[in-house]
Formats: sequence, structure tokens, C-alpha cells
Amino acid sequence: MIKIILHLTEKGFVPDFLIKKAALYLSKRRLAEPGIVKNKEKLIKLLSDGDVAEKTVDANEQHYEVPPEFFRKVLGKRLKYSCSLFNDQESLDEAEEKMLDLYIDRAGITNGQQILDLGCGWGSFSLYVAAKFPESKITSLSNSIDQINFINNQAETRNLKNINALKMDVNELTLNKKFDRILSIEMFEHLRNYQSILASLSDLLLEDGKLFIHIFCNKEVAYFYEVKNDLDWMTKYFFLGGIMPSRDIFSYFNENLTLVNQWDVNGNHYSKTSKGWLENLYRNKKEIMDIFRDHYDEPIIWFNRWRVFFLTCEVFFGMNKGNEFFVSHYLFEKTKS
Repeated sequence: MIKIILHLTEKGFVPDFLIKKAALYLSKRRLAEPGIVKNKEKLIKLLSDGDVAEKTVDANEQHYEVPPEFFRKVLGKRLKYSCSLFNDQESLDEAEEKMLDLYIDRAGITNGQQILDLGCGWGSFSLYVAAKFPESKITSLSNSIDQINFINNQAETRNLKNINALKMDVNELTLNKKFDRILSIEMFEHLRNYQSILASLSDLLLEDGKLFIHIFCNKEVAYFYEVKNDLDWMTKYFFLGGIMPSRDIFSYFNENLTLVNQWDVNGNHYSKTSKGWLENLYRNKKEIMDIFRDHYDEPIIWFNRWRVFFLTCEVFFGMNKGNEFFVSHYLFEKTKS
């Protein structure tokens, strides 16, 4: 029965309101699973061992090797593929810039700094900061060649000489310079060894440097995204190898870096962001279907998978008035010996 319902959903026969109801039910069901607190304890232990990231090829195929033209159709003008900041009636474009400005303020970005954008996506932060702070030098890292090519092309088009975008696997983080600021926006959700990556990032900071991290999280529980049955649809197609961190996740990994500040961003901001992506998906359906025909054997199925993904995120982050799942920002400095 589940397979039949999923098939009908992927063909576009299930209306939005039913998908939202199902998403809310499944989210509540996961939080009510027996042993979910013990699973967090297991996850914390595992985050201190093994590779920094797993299934990086799958993550690329699911999200980051999708044609850039698709993201231009669904994201805002800054191509920010992460939570934006809505105060009143801002457009998605305005909300993207509000969040980027918030990063600048909270991370203490100033002109002339050496900045590392780790997991840079389509360059929303890198390109924004490069234009705003022309004397700063920005190094942008991604393991997606499409993203690196896009950022370098945009930098050339905009005559930005202070960006260097590099393809690099986070498991093999090798850079021969140190930074005043390192920023990581919605990348730690894809990582599996926090102890190792935080030690590496500490080594890349100058003595008075700081690390700023933006993650989505749950208020108290943490769990792996794993494909156990057909209900783990979103994991299978969008988040294989990922985790849902808890708000306090970094308190367990403070050997090399010390947390100096933390802020929460209500989940309704992400809910509105996802709704904005969905509206763009519908608005640009014809062009997106043309893009998908060149990329997928079954374009209508992938159109509806993205539709369900955005609908699910809208519901997910709106739970409990945005206080169940939300975004947290963290500012770290090197631990003093």
C-alpha cells in the first residue's frame, strides 16, 4: 500500500494538503519512537570516529550535481540553498540577503580578512561578501565541480578578484593558509566525525580567528537519516548519509574549539523559505520540466520529488510554532591551552 501511495505521489496525483498531513504525521511519529534519546547517545559516540563525511557521492547526486539552471529557477537571486530570514513581508530575495547580513554581523566579518567558506554551495555567501568587502580574500570549498565552476564563472562575470573557489573533499581538507574567519552553512548535517573536522578547522584558524556554524537542528534529540523502509523516502532521495543534529550537539565536542556565543532562529523562517522555493517550483514548472527532460529519464517524477521535499520542509520546520526544528548559529574560538 505504501509503495502505491508513493507512486501516485511521484506521479502528481496526491494534492498538497494530503502530503502536508502525511509529513506532519511522519515527523511526529519519528519523535515518538522508543529509544530516540538513547539513539542520540549512540550518535554522539559515532561522531567521534571514522571518516569526516560518508556517502559524499550520493549527497552530490541528490542535491548538488542537479543542473545549476534548476536552482536558478527555485532559489532566490543569491542562490542561497539554506534558511533565509523573514521579518515581515519580505520576498525570498530580500530574506536571503537578511540572513547573509546576519552572518556578517554574528561572525564579525570585516574588510581585509582571510575567510574560508566551507561547503560553499552556489556561492551565496562567498559572492556576497566578496563584493561587500573587496579587500578580504575568500576561499570557497565544495566537492561539487558544478558549484565550483559556477562560482568561478560568476566571480569573473562580476569582476571579483578576491574569490578562489576550489573543489575539495572534506575528508581530505588540505590548505596551506590560515584564516581569520571560517564559516560553514548547513554542512555539518552531512558530516559524521565532528571531533575530527573541528580539530582540522581549529588548525586552520589564526590565533584570534573564529569559526561560525549554521545548522538546522532539533531542540533536544539527534538522529541519523537512514533508509530502513519505504517510509524513509526523503532520506533515500535527498539526505542519504545525513544527520539531524540536536541544538546542544557541539557541547560534546569542545576539545579544540570553545563556544563563545549561540543564537537560535525560529523554524518558521525555514518554513517560509521552503514555501518560497515551492512557489518558484510551481511558477517555473515549464522551464524546470525542460531542464529535467535533459537530465532525468522520468522528469515528472523528479519534479514531484522536489515538490514533496519542499512541502515536507515547510511542514517540518513549522512544527510547534517553529520551536521543534529550527536553525542554530554558533560562534567558536580556538581553545586556549
